[in-house]
Amino acid sequence: TDLWMMLVLDLIIISSVLLFNREFTAISFDEEFSQVIGVPVNLFYLLLLTLVALSVVILIKVVGIILVIALLTIPAVTARQFTFKIPRMMMLSSMIGIIFTLTGLWLSYILDVSSGATIVMILAIFFIVTYIVKRT
Repeated sequence: TDLWMMLVLDLIIISSVLLFNREFTAISFDEEFSQVIGVPVNLFYLLLLTLVALSVVILIKVVGIILVIALLTIPAVTARQFTFKIPRMMMLSSMIGIIFTLTGLWLSYILDVSSGATIVMILAIFFIVTYIVKRT
C-alpha cells in the first residue's frame, strides 16, 4: 500500500508542478509581487507546503528521515552550482536524485551494505567533489 500511496502522490506532485509551475516560481521569488499581479499567494503557498509535507510523511515511513532529508536537499544544492534558471535546476536536480539513487542502490547490492546510507554517501561525495571543482 505504501508504494501505491507514493505513486498517487507522485502523480499529484507532477501534475501540480506542470499545471502551476509559473505560480510556484512566482511565489518562490517574490510573494508581494505575485500578489500584486493577481496570484492567490496563500492558496499556492498552502498547496506547495501540503505537497512537501505529504511527501515527507510518506517517504519517512518508507525510507527513513535521513534519506528523505538528503534527497530533498543535496540534489537541489548540487544543481544550484550548475544553473540559476529554475526549470533547468528542477530537471537537473531530479536527474541527480534519480541517477545517484539508482547508483546507490546498485552499489549497496554489490557491496551488501545499507542502501539508504550508500545513497546518502554517494550524493554527499558528488556534492563535495562538484563544490571543490567549481571553486577551483
